[in-house]
Amino acid sequence: MFRLNRYQTKLLLFSTCVSTLPILVLGILFYLKFSESIQDKVNEGNRHILEQTRLRVEQVLQGVDLSLQRLVDNDDVLKAMNRDLSPAEFQLTMGLASDLNQVQRFDFGLQDVDLIGLRKGWILSNYGLQRVSAITNKTRISQYVNISANSYWSTDPSSLARNISSPGERTVSLVKKIPAISDDPDGLLVAEFSTRELYRLISQNNSLGEIFIFDGEHRLLTKQNQQSEYPAAAVVSAISRLNPADGASGSVPAVLGKLKVGIEYQKSAYNQWLYVSVVPVEEIRKEAWRTSWIILALCLGFLFLANLFAIQFTRRLYSPVRRLYELCFSSAGRSHDGRMNEFDAISENITHMRDLQIQMTQQIHGQVRQLEELFVLKLVQGEFPPPDIDGKLAMMVYRPPAGIKWMSVLVLQIDTVEGTRFAEKDRELLLFAINNIVGDIIPAKMSLLPIIARDDQVTVVHTDDESAERFQAFLDAMTDKIAKEVRRYLELSVSIGVSRAYPQLKDAVQAYGEAKEALKHRLLSAEKAVIRYGDIRHEDTSRTTEFPEETEKRLIQAIRYAETEEIDPLIDRLFQEMASQSASYIDYQASFVRLIADLVKLLQDAGLSFHAVYGESSPPLQQLFELHTVDEIRHWFKCKLIQPLVPLFEQRRQTKFERLSQEIVRMIQTEYDTDITLETCASRLHYHPAYISRVLKNEIGMTFSEYLAHYRLNVAKSMLEQSDAKIAEIAEKLRYNNSQNFIRYFRKMVGMTPGAYRELCMKQPARLE
Repeated sequence: MFRLNRYQTKLLLFSTCVSTLPILVLGILFYLKFSESIQDKVNEGNRHILEQTRLRVEQVLQGVDLSLQRLVDNDDVLKAMNRDLSPAEFQLTMGLASDLNQVQRFDFGLQDVDLIGLRKGWILSNYGLQRVSAITNKTRISQYVNISANSYWSTDPSSLARNISSPGERTVSLVKKIPAISDDPDGLLVAEFSTRELYRLISQNNSLGEIFIFDGEHRLLTKQNQQSEYPAAAVVSAISRLNPADGASGSVPAVLGKLKVGIEYQKSAYNQWLYVSVVPVEEIRKEAWRTSWIILALCLGFLFLANLFAIQFTRRLYSPVRRLYELCFSSAGRSHDGRMNEFDAISENITHMRDLQIQMTQQIHGQVRQLEELFVLKLVQGEFPPPDIDGKLAMMVYRPPAGIKWMSVLVLQIDTVEGTRFAEKDRELLLFAINNIVGDIIPAKMSLLPIIARDDQVTVVHTDDESAERFQAFLDAMTDKIAKEVRRYLELSVSIGVSRAYPQLKDAVQAYGEAKEALKHRLLSAEKAVIRYGDIRHEDTSRTTEFPEETEKRLIQAIRYAETEEIDPLIDRLFQEMASQSASYIDYQASFVRLIADLVKLLQDAGLSFHAVYGESSPPLQQLFELHTVDEIRHWFKCKLIQPLVPLFEQRRQTKFERLSQEIVRMIQTEYDTDITLETCASRLHYHPAYISRVLKNEIGMTFSEYLAHYRLNVAKSMLEQSDAKIAEIAEKLRYNNSQNFIRYFRKMVGMTPGAYRELCMKQPARLE
């Protein structure tokens, strides 16, 4: 009979829980999610279909609107408004009829386009030229005229020119007044089509909902299902209570008869038509229930498979534990009842001796390592008298070298942890890892134990080879490999200082100082990971250092004028010039100090204090001397010193731009009737014309010539409205070469000639004011 032990029971329970709980949780979450979101999914689908229907209808309506607007602006139409069309005007009448016929060729299916001359009382349509007094629906023309809008959509029971209507259909009309902007129009242009044309544009792939289209007064225009069970009046009543604004959309629950429904609506901002989709709630609930049963069946199936897998998995996983457990008891001559913890029994037999062995080994190696680290640290710090070094070496080093012909000291420092996956708090741990890497790379027989001294990793390398050249080649190979391996495993950039080779260990103090000194030259050897002290001893000390004053002046100017796009390239260029023109790293650091001083002076000249800009941070020189590489120093200058200054000077520059643009505008407004130019304004203000143009564009959104032309146009309008000056006189005053240029420009900008504009002002002075 299969019997479960304590660990086996726990393992089975754990496997069952791990496999069962996620399935139960996911099943519940899926059920809740689908129950809550199925309504939203249906509403979202209907919303997309409704929006597609609205966009399709509005696209066609706007196409009709555009075609009529072109006809309204037609010169023949404008000319015909003040004429009494008769056989004598045959050519004009036929031209107008042709234009109306071309509009009717629009793909939407216009049934008629009527051109009405209000002054002479005629109407031109598909049915020929008639008198307004002869048509049945002539009162509707008065209604069109009395509406304040110049272009609007209207819903009527029948066509204007003929009083014929089909059951269940209405006529939709687009009415435009002629001219386009007028409170007392000379004529009307009316495009008519039947509501059955709208039915063709309604999307027919809406499986759950039905779509209705109402006009601005909530009259039904068309619907997706002509035998719909939803009364249109009830739909309108539900939407009217919300009183949606133009362009508004949303959804509301409602009861239509005995049916609970969800109503999606969108009100057109173009013509205030209302687009409505009605979705039955009962159908949505049925869909949710079907989904819930499917989820339940799937969960039960997965639960059965998961528990079956848990039982088999437990048996196989416990099999080696059972064998080891029985082996321990059989070797001890004891029996087991299956109720004690298996791992406790196993641990009793094997843990004690293993722990004792590990403890003793660690103690021995730990003490030896500590002694060796202490020896190396005191050796490079000069704490051993030279005569005592050999005796201490034999006593404190586990395997002292038999003979040393040459030795050198390597000092490694981490360049920076910024931009890596590590933080500053990880530096000590990183040095420990690097110390282990160095110990693995340099053979133990050729080095003393690598150690960590504050922020340095220090290694004393030695050889019994008589050749100093071979020892130097060995150092080169080891240092290059160390830098590559650290970059490979830790993704860190490090620098290694290498001292000269010395024949005795007593010279380790001097070698350690040389390696530290070599690291200071990283500032001038930014691309080198390994710096050898022997390479920096032969610098040209006769060469003088020149500070790149011109580049620094341009950088200070870019900061002062907040020219953001110029700052970073100038900083990079300044650092390149400082590096190339510095005779030593001390001169290089002095260049940084001078740059800091000039930035502080820039602050003082602007009336700002260092603490007001940077807060209570440590002094900049202290921060500078804590940095090790050129990249760190460049980043520090960009982000810590210069970047906080830019918004302050940007604000000052913006105030200056406002005053400058106001002065230019004042010059234009006072001297518009002279030959004023951008160059003359720039000369008076003592600025470059390009700078003046850029300032004006940024502040008022127009160039100098655009604003001058705009202001002169406003002056021309004022003179046309308020004076009797001739067009040529106005053109001459506004500095146009001839009156024709002025007339063409005025018509281009206003839409009519100066003479027409003056006549319009005389007819309707109140409206223009």
